[in-house]
Amino acid sequence: MSKAVGVRELKTRLGSYLRDVRRGRTIVVTDRGEPVAELRPIAPARSGSGAEIDRLVALGRLTRVSRTPLAPFRPIRRKGRSLSDAIVEDREDRF
Repeated sequence: MSKAVGVRELKTRLGSYLRDVRRGRTIVVTDRGEPVAELRPIAPARSGSGAEIDRLVALGRLTRVSRTPLAPFRPIRRKGRSLSDAIVEDREDRF
């Protein structure tokens, strides 16, 4: 069962409407009489994410990684001035 409520009324009594939603009621939010949104209870969580991933793999909608992850990024060390110094110098010429 749903109930329609205007934006102003919803703002004024939000806590009350959220309690109704927790009890399973759907609230249709209207703006100047026109429905614009719906507040409803969220669907119960499915089984753990591992089971969901297995399900998607079985459906062919997801492919597991077939190689080991890349090594962590290591910055390249070079001699001479840094990139940030070069950028600062370049900008000083313009201003």
